[in-house]
Amino acid sequence: MLTRLLIVLALLAAVLITPFAMRPDPETGGASMSSSEKLIIITPHNESIQSEFGNAFARHMKKAHDREVIVDWRQPGGTSVIAKFLSSEYSARFETLWKKQTRLPFSTAIKEGYQNRKLEIPDRVTSLTKQGKIIDSTGLDELSKEERAGLARQMFLESGIGVGIDLFFGGGAYDFSKQASIGNLVPADASGKYGPYALAKQRPDWFSDAIMPESASGEPFRDPKYRWVGTVLSSFGICYNTDSLTRLGIDEGLSRWDDLTDPRLAGQIALADPTKSGSTTKAFEMLIQEQIQRLVRDGTEEDSAVREGWNNAIQMIMQISANSRYFTDSAAKVPRDVALGDAAAGMCIDFYGRTFNEIFQRGDGDSHVQFVIPRQGTSIGADPIGMLRGAPSPELAHLFVEFVLSPEGQNLWNLKPGVEGGPKRFSLRRPPIRKDFYELENSELRADPDLFPYDLAKDFIYYPDRTGSLFAPLRFVIRCACIEPHHEQKEAWEALIDAGMPEGKLAEFLDVSGIDYDSVLREIAPVLGKRDKVAEIRLARDLSSKFRERYEKIAGGGK
Repeated sequence: MLTRLLIVLALLAAVLITPFAMRPDPETGGASMSSSEKLIIITPHNESIQSEFGNAFARHMKKAHDREVIVDWRQPGGTSVIAKFLSSEYSARFETLWKKQTRLPFSTAIKEGYQNRKLEIPDRVTSLTKQGKIIDSTGLDELSKEERAGLARQMFLESGIGVGIDLFFGGGAYDFSKQASIGNLVPADASGKYGPYALAKQRPDWFSDAIMPESASGEPFRDPKYRWVGTVLSSFGICYNTDSLTRLGIDEGLSRWDDLTDPRLAGQIALADPTKSGSTTKAFEMLIQEQIQRLVRDGTEEDSAVREGWNNAIQMIMQISANSRYFTDSAAKVPRDVALGDAAAGMCIDFYGRTFNEIFQRGDGDSHVQFVIPRQGTSIGADPIGMLRGAPSPELAHLFVEFVLSPEGQNLWNLKPGVEGGPKRFSLRRPPIRKDFYELENSELRADPDLFPYDLAKDFIYYPDRTGSLFAPLRFVIRCACIEPHHEQKEAWEALIDAGMPEGKLAEFLDVSGIDYDSVLREIAPVLGKRDKVAEIRLARDLSSKFRERYEKIAGGGK
């Protein structure tokens, strides 16, 4: 009880101290918002990252350019929430532009058309706009539905409309790639002088294979058109509480994804909601990739390995979900609850796991919170940054991207707090994307001196052709089979455990028909691809009801 009380007090102190820790750095002069230039960044990054990079950039701008700059951080939620927010804001701005210039209604077809990355613009409309403006409105009302959609797409891609935000900083490559393909992220501003693409021309040596490669372990580290670039690396793993595992009779620790399916962990797993977090979906995708690669290594033919690997992994995810206490909207809650003992283990991104390991280290350097990256179980991905269309301060945005990718900015990710060039207050515990960081002679200055992500990347290759196109269907499958019927799923699992896991009932529980690989390709993916919300809701309702009824049947007769 005393240990738990101390942990609660430590977390409470952290909550109380954070507002003071986030105050402007005295070294920057504490300039007010009204007297400073303002850079607006939307991000899922936590307060520690915001504080360190915001203050460090302000110091850099004062020293290098004699300019007072303040970073105005916006954090509406995780990466998926931010993506939805941007889509909504750009839609509202474009609707105003469309109605003003065309005098035509902003129909659903127009809304979907301007964001449709696969839409081919008809020849008849290519000459109707210039720099996002209608040249001649004569005959617009005679355009076909497809032509109007193409016109909307062209208008948006040529426009400079913005949402009052300069940069999108942090998240996963999947969500950034989607924002780029829609057109919300741009390689450079209208002048062509500012943005990631302009920086790549300015600093070509930075974007070489020797410093920041285009990809590694099968993961893209930047967009080919430079609409986004990676800034820091991340991987996924398991955080666990050694005291809790001992209490549950698990003495060997956890090291593989399938360790989380152990029935002894029933009610003890913490999970984040993949429909709210792109990084969590990516972690679940790693389970699928791992299962496929195991089959391939064992000699299974590629197509069969993909199909069987998907089905095996979905069964694993169903068991992990059945062991879970909840699906939280906050990925940071997972390691926090593990540290408190409210959960014995959870899936989380690496820096959350390492941070909580450090927070609860004892005098001998040991900690009851451990983090492990499953060997041959996860790739190394990049957290990107990108400039938003219509950025109000493109030059400042350019300078911030340059700072984050510079050796000065990269040091903040993984040097120890207080050392020269490191963060001032918080240990960020994240692996920089620049390879030359790992060549530092003074490795003792690093927060993780034994971490070499580019070596780790050699153990696991991510194959996007296998599962990349099924990222959205994966979220949908987990939602329907695990999240919405979660209460019934847990009751069924408990009944199976009490009954000694009878083979027939367990097989019924793990039946993936309807969400198996072939069903996803034939039924789920096409519905999601049409972006028909009514059809999507109907399919989700039917699938969720199917699994809920099955779980209720097992719970009623599983004992």
